[in-house]
Amino acid sequence: MYATLAVAAGLLGLAMVLLNTYTKSILIFAWNCFLKPFSKNSDARDQQAALESFYQGQASIYDITRSKLLQGRETMLQLSASHISVPQPVWVDIGGGTGWNIERMDEYKKISEFKAVYLIDLSPSLCKIARERFAAKKWSNVHVVCADATSFSLPENIKAADLITMSYSLSMIPMFYAVIDRLERILSNDGIIAVVDFYAQSTATLCGRTNLGGELLRHVNWFSRTFWRLWFEFDRVYLDSSRRDYLEYQFGTIKSVNSRNNLLGRIPYYIWLGCLKRRDSELARKINALATESPYLLPVNSSPEIQVIDNEEDLTVRSKGYEAAVINLQRNFPLPSFFYQSEIWRIFYDERHPKYNQFAGQYIYAFTWEDPREDDKILKFKPTDTVLAITSAGDNILAYASMPNPPHRIHCVDLNPYQNHLLELKLAAFLTLDYSDIWKLFGEGRHPDFDNLLVSKLAPKLSSHALQYWMRNKSTFTSKKGLYDTGSTRWAIRIAKWVFWLAGCTEDVKKLCKATSITEQKMIWTDRIRPAMINPWVASIILRNPLFLWKALGVPQHQAEMISSSSGDFLTYITDTLDPLIERSLIAEDNYFYLLCIQGFYTRNNCPSYLKKDSYTRLAKPGALDGIRIHTDEIVDVVARIRKHTVTIAIVMDHMDWFDQDGVDATKEIRSLNHALKVGGRVLFRSASKHPWYTSVYEAEGFKCKAAQVRDKNKSIDRTNMYASTWVATKVRDLDENLSVDKLVL
Repeated sequence: MYATLAVAAGLLGLAMVLLNTYTKSILIFAWNCFLKPFSKNSDARDQQAALESFYQGQASIYDITRSKLLQGRETMLQLSASHISVPQPVWVDIGGGTGWNIERMDEYKKISEFKAVYLIDLSPSLCKIARERFAAKKWSNVHVVCADATSFSLPENIKAADLITMSYSLSMIPMFYAVIDRLERILSNDGIIAVVDFYAQSTATLCGRTNLGGELLRHVNWFSRTFWRLWFEFDRVYLDSSRRDYLEYQFGTIKSVNSRNNLLGRIPYYIWLGCLKRRDSELARKINALATESPYLLPVNSSPEIQVIDNEEDLTVRSKGYEAAVINLQRNFPLPSFFYQSEIWRIFYDERHPKYNQFAGQYIYAFTWEDPREDDKILKFKPTDTVLAITSAGDNILAYASMPNPPHRIHCVDLNPYQNHLLELKLAAFLTLDYSDIWKLFGEGRHPDFDNLLVSKLAPKLSSHALQYWMRNKSTFTSKKGLYDTGSTRWAIRIAKWVFWLAGCTEDVKKLCKATSITEQKMIWTDRIRPAMINPWVASIILRNPLFLWKALGVPQHQAEMISSSSGDFLTYITDTLDPLIERSLIAEDNYFYLLCIQGFYTRNNCPSYLKKDSYTRLAKPGALDGIRIHTDEIVDVVARIRKHTVTIAIVMDHMDWFDQDGVDATKEIRSLNHALKVGGRVLFRSASKHPWYTSVYEAEGFKCKAAQVRDKNKSIDRTNMYASTWVATKVRDLDENLSVDKLVL
């Protein structure tokens, strides 16, 4: 065998004389990684000797041969740079090798801004390359330490490290438990630890854990787990799950992203940011109070004064997040990842619950259909209001928040996690981006630099769950069609465009968006577009298809039945919706809803109010978004955990149309709303029916209902005219305390 290896080595040596530098590097890499591990020298039991045997022959070509294999390093460095908040931080790079990480970090955060940087590595050959690299840069604050990660010490004048990074080194350290324990001891209280590495885990390793973060794409199938473990072990790289598990046990998870190297066989790798898991002993109780409207403390950034309740029994209403935190603390686990974020918008939810599977990893609405201008006309929001509203795409939430005198608290509720991921992205954008970037993202729906913005600016303001989602769906903003061709409802817009194309009126649709008078607009609609869109063929093939109604329009079965009973059929309903709009106002100037559907983007003078320049000025102010809370759950579950009599306005859109008239879901929800609302508090709801059946349920559960708007064939009630009526239910009395939603049965 050794003779064969000698011949192979000779042939490789001859070939290198004739080949270019890159090819030589690849051949050296292949020898050291695929052939040399079988030689007798690679069996050294001393870790430093084993590393030196592996790296000595390839130290000079290490960087050029790792760019395709070791993916995610730049992202890890960018995330580290964007999350570190300590001025003049101390950085320790464990297993830093040739110093590539430190040189690249200078592009994201200048090395001169660090008080000191320490590269720790056990390979003398790699450390030699690193010293030469830093000498060329003349960085006096960068130090190379050739030592074992289990035994190195910081200088006496350095008390702790503010940033610790491990780039594909955790999987190569035999005594990883000792190293992780040591890093936990030297990390500062406000410090960050960042890791990028290969992994091979299944969901079985999550058993007994409560939402530590990073579940999306975490599972690696049996074949891939087995193959990559065996493959990498030849080079003393170990992908056993215990390494990552122990890392996530010892530290709190700030961000966790799972990905695949698509260039090289879809090798699984992860990027992870963490912190000390007990850096704030009061964190669980504080966030519980913010979620539930408890008097425990004021909003985080609104005042330096914190009203603390010492008596545990005074926390009579507890959020699911608080309960999950208690479970984790009892097991000595870190808190769920939500608790370690810089912003407190997103309230804890357990993404592993089966009820979230129904959304198939996507949101339904990329934009909101309800008209917020009418909401304000009807409800007349005040700064003292606490509002509970369905998230949808978040447009109306931001419309309320961008008012000159906005409600002091807005609870956003949506069972679809991805709708809330979209709202989170919008909130993060207003905190970190300038107006031109905001407009590109949400006005035009496209941004060529979204990848960089996401990692370098937006990520620190996003939850781990939202970041993982947007890392996986970056093409939403970089593709040709952009944001507004995403979500389930994109199919309605696409099908409408296909119908226009088949009818030969695509150009007429474009003219509709440019009409300068109602007369011109009406003529284009009546003569060209209406005959193509409103006809029996479209009705029979498309509008009467239950799958289309739900998947494309978001109209479920029970709501479709209400439409049929009130309008006769869906074609009549659509006719009554669209005809009056043409005479209401110009689509080009005052109907951004239909403008977007037709052309796929907004214009500066016709867009949601939150995208106006004056709204940006208000939303971008420090503290402007502190009153927003995002709940990923059913309304009943959210309201049950909000302190009694704290909500003044609830906006539930049309979702009560979705309930079964013969069931108890409507009663449960209305009863829970009565619990949370003050007497005099109001619920605004819309319906596809002019006389929704559940108004009688509201009346029976302590409310007085009044129609705010009811449409007819000749007049629209708002700029979408999508609903037959808008109602306000005012709470007039409390219910008997003995009544409970839990006691309602079929």
